[in-house]
Amino acid sequence: MREASSGLACVVMACAWMVGCAHGTEIIRPPEPPLTERPSEAELARWEDASALFAQNEAAGDWDGEACHQTLAAFESISEGGQRAQAVYMSGLVAQRCGNEDGARRLFGRALELDEALCEARVALALMEMDDDHVDRARAAFERAVELDNQCASAYVNLAALQARHPGQREAAVANLRRALAVRADYLPALDQLARVYLEWGDERPELLRLAEVVCRQAQLIDETYAPIYNTWALIDLAQGDPTAAAAKLDRAVTLDPTFYAAWMNFGQVTLSQRAYEDAARAFGRARELRPSSYDAAVGLGVALRGLTRSEEAEASYRAALEIDEDRAEAWFDLAVLYHEHRQGSVEQLRQALSFLDQFVRRAQREPSLGDALEETARWCPERAGSARRRASTCRPGRAQVIVTSLELLGEDVDAPGWVQVAR
Repeated sequence: MREASSGLACVVMACAWMVGCAHGTEIIRPPEPPLTERPSEAELARWEDASALFAQNEAAGDWDGEACHQTLAAFESISEGGQRAQAVYMSGLVAQRCGNEDGARRLFGRALELDEALCEARVALALMEMDDDHVDRARAAFERAVELDNQCASAYVNLAALQARHPGQREAAVANLRRALAVRADYLPALDQLARVYLEWGDERPELLRLAEVVCRQAQLIDETYAPIYNTWALIDLAQGDPTAAAAKLDRAVTLDPTFYAAWMNFGQVTLSQRAYEDAARAFGRARELRPSSYDAAVGLGVALRGLTRSEEAEASYRAALEIDEDRAEAWFDLAVLYHEHRQGSVEQLRQALSFLDQFVRRAQREPSLGDALEETARWCPERAGSARRRASTCRPGRAQVIVTSLELLGEDVDAPGWVQVAR
């Protein structure tokens, strides 16, 4: 997937985005637990009222101070003294939605004190461990959840998502997803994760891509409005070489869920590969709105804006990426491309492009995934006897050499950067 003028960064970023979304771990939030232990009619009525209020605020994404206060009070009123484990768990979920992570952790822990087998509370704490990058603790918690409750579908799915990160554990992941589906045959997160596992496995066994597609169709039959399945299905289309179908499914995903960051990122990358720069700029712009701290969204928006010849805005987007993380390499490369190919070609601009490339190389040398981009940048063709045409046919100069040659043609005395690699 090459953008017309830069190529290198877009290829690298395509791998980072598309592989990350296809093969990464999308943790499934636990569903609201049922009320058990023979509630009174009054208690059940309060539960239904509190659940309806939670669902209303969740659907609206409306978790301001008043919504938080009202919903928390509604669940606290379900049982005197906070002795109903499910109500305590839901109070923790409200606290989490309202940004009180410490309060949520405390309430989830209290729910487990009341009922150690409460699936949802244990999964919720495991997810918080994931957020803190404590993957081993999270995995142990998911395993404990299914040990205590073999009907805990969300724990099976999350455990499978972690197992799917390791090629040798794919069969175990599939087995856990089948257990989740045995509990709930219509559990869409399990079907979505199963399609993802088959997609990953498809690198070794291409026939599994068809099976992944069948799983997506099954999920669509259950609920045609479930946005995540269209995102996964789009990645399957890409693996089968059909970006047009992928773009259509990603458009469907973001239409169903305008807050779906991963789908917006994938939609941006696919449309960028098709040089549909307006669509790509819209997608990456929306992704930036959803996650202002996303480095990849900022760089992607810059590439799309560059394709629209909106160079000043493209530079602003690249520099926004540098403010997020100046130690990453990609934005430096794209700034070099911008100054090399999309400015007026002055000596000052070409020297600035060479300086940006220097910053890129310093960082890319630490990133194995950027090896191809680094080689394309640093390749230096030696002078040989014969015509320039003959020399070009045997060695293609890297970007640094092209810039240095341009400066020399403008009468500048420029040394080759110390990091260039002379081609054989």
